[in-house]
Amino acid sequence: MLLFIVPLKSKVVSKDWDLVCKLLNRCLNSICNQTNSNFMVLVSCHEIPDTNYNNDSRIKFLQVDFPPPNLKKTSEDYSLKEADKGKKILFATEYSKKLHVNYVMTVDADDCISNKISEFVNKKGRDTLPGWYINKGYLYPEGKKYAYLNLKNFHTICGSCVIIKPELIFLMFKNNFWFDHQVTKFDNGIYLRPLPFPGALYSMLNGTNHVLDRNEMKIRTQIKPSNLQSIKTIFRRLGKYRIVATLFIRKEFNLDNI
Repeated sequence: MLLFIVPLKSKVVSKDWDLVCKLLNRCLNSICNQTNSNFMVLVSCHEIPDTNYNNDSRIKFLQVDFPPPNLKKTSEDYSLKEADKGKKILFATEYSKKLHVNYVMTVDADDCISNKISEFVNKKGRDTLPGWYINKGYLYPEGKKYAYLNLKNFHTICGSCVIIKPELIFLMFKNNFWFDHQVTKFDNGIYLRPLPFPGALYSMLNGTNHVLDRNEMKIRTQIKPSNLQSIKTIFRRLGKYRIVATLFIRKEFNLDNI
């Protein structure tokens, strides 16, 4: 069985708790859209959010036993948020021992995933396979009618990209509970395989992002045609991205407007 772990930020540190709950509800809609029903979901949280799934037997809201991060509006806040996320993933993974699951997948609470993942993992997974990483996925500017299909390194951008045996998830962590979703190979020779299809959709500019927010997106997408480096950037992006109308992926990812 596959277990989806969804770490949820605390109401205490949320700018808009209503929005956080709406995004989580869409995320759960997406997860529960799987073509194979052999899965469970653990939402690792401080407060129980208000969703359409509060009484769904497939989903458990697991309240953590540690306090939310004490943000101080300094550069240290990012590390504190990431540590909180990492601790929630570990807390849920520890609980998963009671469920006897074969694999766990981490899903950020504002993202969507392909409805093919549970079927793929439950058919292809076996004891000798450590897991998979999602190197192809969609970057979705919230509310737009298109998304960018990232063909090469989606796992370096989005945290909803790791499918791994629960007993190996500690390999994904750095110091201070930092969950490093970019890692695919480990010192002991174990490595994750690339998922053979686009597996997740990263919601950008939704008002809750703390990595690709509007300012960061403006910096990353700024192009000056007169600049040689900008021209190289254009060709690099043409090789990495494809623009796809959300019409063609809405059903697979159960993507609704917020």
